[in-house]
This record gives sequence, C-alpha cells and structure tokens, in this order.
Amino acid sequence: MEAERELREKMRLAMQDWAAPVIVTTNVQFFESLFANRSSRCRKLHNLVNSVIILDEAQTIPLPLLRPCVAVLDELTRNYGCSVILCTATQPALAAPRFKGGFNLSPERELAPDSVGLAKKLRRVTFDIRQAKLSDPNLVQEIAGVEQALVIVNKRSHALDLYNAVKAAGLAGAIHLTTRQTASDRRQILTRIKDYLRNARFCRVIATSLVEAGVDLDFPRVWRAEAGLDQIAQAAGRCNREGLRPVADSIVRVFTPVDAKPLWETKPLIAAAARVIDKHADILSPAAIEDYFNEVYWQRGADRLDEINIPRDDGSKEKIHVLSDAFVAASVLGFRYYDVAKGFNLIKSGMQPVIVATEQQPRRVIARLRADAIPPGAAARELQSFTVQVPPNWRNKLIANGHASYVDAQQQFCLLTNSDLYTPEIGLSWEEADKSTEEGE
Repeated sequence: MEAERELREKMRLAMQDWAAPVIVTTNVQFFESLFANRSSRCRKLHNLVNSVIILDEAQTIPLPLLRPCVAVLDELTRNYGCSVILCTATQPALAAPRFKGGFNLSPERELAPDSVGLAKKLRRVTFDIRQAKLSDPNLVQEIAGVEQALVIVNKRSHALDLYNAVKAAGLAGAIHLTTRQTASDRRQILTRIKDYLRNARFCRVIATSLVEAGVDLDFPRVWRAEAGLDQIAQAAGRCNREGLRPVADSIVRVFTPVDAKPLWETKPLIAAAARVIDKHADILSPAAIEDYFNEVYWQRGADRLDEINIPRDDGSKEKIHVLSDAFVAASVLGFRYYDVAKGFNLIKSGMQPVIVATEQQPRRVIARLRADAIPPGAAARELQSFTVQVPPNWRNKLIANGHASYVDAQQQFCLLTNSDLYTPEIGLSWEEADKSTEEGE
C-alpha cells in the first residue's frame, strides 16, 4: 500500500511539473502557464526545453490573445529548442510577414504534402451555401424529410426553442445537445446518438457548437446556422465523416436563422465568411481558408489581436497590449508580470458553475466538502463533469429564490437544490430561477 501511495504521489507531481516523456494538457493550461507569475504554475516550464509541442485545433486560440500566443511559441522555437506542430483542418493564416511576428510556414514545413490535392481527394460533402433565411418551423419541416439530421445553432436558447419545436412536431429521434447539460450527461447522450446512427434509427439532433470539436459523429445531412468559415468547416466534419456515402448526397446547408439574432462576437466572422464564399468555388480549399483568416485578422487590426482586460479593485478594467503596453521600460525588469498573469485568460465566458448532483459521485464529493474532508482543488476536479456554466445574474437568482445554495464557507461551490430545474434531456432551465421555491409550493 505504501509503495502504491508513493507511486501515485510521484505520478501526481510528474503531471503538475510536466516531468514525463509525454504530457497531455489543454491549450488553457499550456498558454496560461507561460504567462503566469506564480511559482506553482511556472515551475514546470523548464521541462518544455527541447520538446515537441503539438497544438490540436490551432485555429481556436482566442483572437484577442493570438499575437501573444504566437510570440511565445516563436520564442520557444528560436531560443529553447522546441518544435511546434499546428494540427487543424483550417490552418490559421499565421505566416510571416503578413501576420506580424508570425511563423515561417513555407511549403517544405507542411507535414501533409500537396495540401491542395489532398483537400480535393478528401472532400466528403456538398455545400448548399445559399445562406437562405429559415424560420424554425421551416427548418423543422426540412429535417422532417430526412431520417437522420444534425442542426447546429449558435445560441443555447435557440437550440432549446428549436428542440421544443421538433418535439412539438412529433418527429422521432429528437435529441437536444447543449452545455445546459452536464458533461456526464452529454457523454451518455453522445453514446445514444452513435447507437442511433449505427443502427439506422431516426436521429434528429439539435446542438450548439460544442458538437464541432472532438466529437466523432457521422450524419448524412447537416444544417449549420451562419458562422465563421472555420466553424462551418468543423460542422462539415460531422457530415459523411467516414466517407461511406456519395458526396452529392452528403449536404451541409448554411442558413440564416430568422428566429435568433447572431451573437455580437460572431457578426464580423459571418461577414468575413460571406466575402470569402463569394470569391471561392471551393470554400474549404486551403486558399479559401487562408483568405478567410486574413480577412478576420485585417478586420480586427494588430492591436486587437493583442489585448487583455485587467480587473481592478474598484470594478473597472484596464485594457493593455501584452506585446507593447506590458513593457514600461526597455528592460525586461519592467514587464508587468502580475498584471499580465491576472488578465491573460484563454476562456472568458463570464459564466459561473452550478453543481448538479443527480449521481452518487458528486453527492459523495459534496458530503466531503461539507465535512471539510477534501481540498477545494481536488473537489473542483472531481465535480467538473457534474457542473453547468450559468450566466452570473441567473445564478444569483437561483440562489436568491432558494433553488441553489453554497455548500462551503468560502462560497466557491454552488449546488442546485431544486432538482426540478434539471433534466438530462433539457439540461438546466435557469430561466425558471425567477420563481421562488415558496411560489412552487
């Protein structure tokens, strides 16, 4: 037993310090550690020397942090013996000199030779890119004509409304997939979807963009609400994924939703995609993807590809550019380490977690938290699959109206106490938070 505990402790320290031959981590952990100022996060960085760094879905680096992320990767390759491999179906236009401070992405550095020829050979779908306007009833009518369909929209609220419309129409195989559901429930839903697809059962899935990365699904038809070209490409990856169907019958239709306005942050991406679509017959060709990212970067400008918001004690925020404003002197000693570390966040959802303890595992963790028998960090990791990210104002209403409460004195862990507000089918209906528990009684 003692030997096993020592081995587990060594493995834990190896994971924390990246002291192993192969480390699998997230982009968030990787980049935020490189821009951190605390010893607990920085002590592992020496193990990056002479390493091979593989970035999956490289196009997902947030635009406001793109230039700092590229700069730090460039520094690792120039002065620390690292090699960087960018893995993506939609290569971002990060080649110097067009991208200030970008990489040397000459053809001989491409790991997949003849990328243009490969793109043509691997084409598996036909695009219906008319961007026609579709109301929810018309969309429901369209997917009623096929036995298996995937619809991807941009908002959780729109996904829920559309799912309810599909259910009301009596279509068989209706499934809702959204971050309203816990990761634990989503895994079970994905297993069910794969079973339906494999056994040729009715399967009409209404999902948000969460289905576009790291999810192995193969639908004969896909509908995608207008978005950036990289997201359209990701959606196309869920259609005829195995290449077993005729390309002409594997249709990805891009549409403009009538019943949901686009998110403000996606509007410029939609506009950039529209301009590129008008110029290229093959919208997923390497040339089209490069044009798209050049459009996006040009629209934002260099400064807006390098900006972070630093929260202040008075509630205000200071915007700085890491590669310029963070240096207040010519010497590296003038770098604003604390400010950059505080503001450098790859995920800026503005959402707050609510724990849904419908299973035994989260209940046991909650009991240990209440007994002060588990460290908060360990509890957070164990509860990660059983949380839903909620808008802060709605979480406050859940607490105020008796639907949720904190289980620890530090008010870090918020637990849903009204189980009627959550179902695996719909997820967490936080819009019901306006109703108090007394009204419910």
